[in-house]
Amino acid sequence: MALPELNTARYSIEIPSTGQTVTYRPYLVKEEKILMMAMETNDQKVIMQSTIDVIKSCVDDIDDVENLAMFDIETLFLALRAKSVGEKIDLSMKCNDETCDMRTDVTVDFDEINLPVVSKDETTIMINDEVGVVMKYPSVKDVSRFSEAEEGVDSAMGMIMACIDTIFDKDDVYDSKNESKASLTKFVDSLSSVQFMKMTDFFNTMPAVNYNLKYKCSCGKDNEQELRGLQSFFT
Repeated sequence: MALPELNTARYSIEIPSTGQTVTYRPYLVKEEKILMMAMETNDQKVIMQSTIDVIKSCVDDIDDVENLAMFDIETLFLALRAKSVGEKIDLSMKCNDETCDMRTDVTVDFDEINLPVVSKDETTIMINDEVGVVMKYPSVKDVSRFSEAEEGVDSAMGMIMACIDTIFDKDDVYDSKNESKASLTKFVDSLSSVQFMKMTDFFNTMPAVNYNLKYKCSCGKDNEQELRGLQSFFT
């Protein structure tokens, strides 16, 4: 006689970068094992791949998870975690006072975490009065590819070129998909230092899940710390 099958509830969530609403189920013991084994490695690449694999298993209607922005992955995983394990996250926080070596247990409610809000205005960067670019947020695939490259100007330029969606002037709009790598390199090379900084600032201000955590250490000191990005919520 076959054992009974358990029904799993389904929920819906909006992907921040696309606005697409998808359905998902909580992750099960088999997926939780994958995450636990990945966490034990303390290897960020392994942890990220395991997170992506779990999202693929639990979320419907996404063709290519690796092409989602990092903050999309953060949003989806926190939602999965909330419905799978509980809507509170327990953290052990170090005191901001360097002379104090005590840690404080704090609890963060999932509903209080600020999820990313994407504005199209933030993706448009004016290079000068007539020329501008529309950027796209780097995908998980992009982040993985360029994080493995050597840090420096070449890596920064590679990420910028990968994330240029269109270039426009007063007469036309140029889709980066129709441009060669050489022409995009020439365009980026022609930027001034100030213009290049405008492009790099786009990455420094990308949306992310975040929470302003306030807590009092056992030593009596009041602490305040911004938790930003998925890793901050699982330290």
